[in-house]
Amino acid sequence: MAAHFAKHGKEIAAVIIEGIQGVGGINVASESFLQLIRSLCDKYGAVYIADAVQCGYGRSGKFFSHDFAGVNADIYSMAKGMGNGFPIGGIIIAPHIKPKHFQLGTTFGGNHLACAAALAVLEVMKEEKLMGNTVMTGKYLRDELNAIPEIQNVRGRGLMIGFDVPEEIAALKKNLLTNQKIFTGEAKPNVIRLLPSLALKKKDAEQFIDAIKEEIEAFAVAAE
Repeated sequence: MAAHFAKHGKEIAAVIIEGIQGVGGINVASESFLQLIRSLCDKYGAVYIADAVQCGYGRSGKFFSHDFAGVNADIYSMAKGMGNGFPIGGIIIAPHIKPKHFQLGTTFGGNHLACAAALAVLEVMKEEKLMGNTVMTGKYLRDELNAIPEIQNVRGRGLMIGFDVPEEIAALKKNLLTNQKIFTGEAKPNVIRLLPSLALKKKDAEQFIDAIKEEIEAFAVAAE
């Protein structure tokens, strides 16, 4: 990244980056990496755009996962968690980027029902302290997953968690759905992604861990 900036200088308009890569497999950007991007954007006049569609809105335990690095982006993109299932998307633009007449246009912007849903989500997050729950429940899940020998490379923050599934239990995601009625995300080649509700209770997390252990035990029995 640094070499690319140095070579192209003012030719780079913007950098778009997830603080935690979602579909790519729950890869957490290091704080030093995000800080370097911020400093290089400042140096060369590029715009820092934080893709917070998956890793924003409290999912990491902070409102934006970029906040762990102590940096502010120039633009934040948001969706998904904004409406708790109601379709909505939005961006936050820093004050130093001045609006101009005819700069922005939209077809479905400003939908009143969507905005009401987004406001309600923020109120519930605050009243029920869901970001605090995200930190505690997420830590419990990561600690328990790390204690399962068959699972590899547990990573993530808050309730945005990923882990690698060895080839011998590659059907784990399918079996969780078929046998336990538990749906998880995935990333190639063999990554299970967890992005549950920020209101996930510990007893539900315990049920998930028990289900994982049961299905892994079933693989061991079948292999005998």
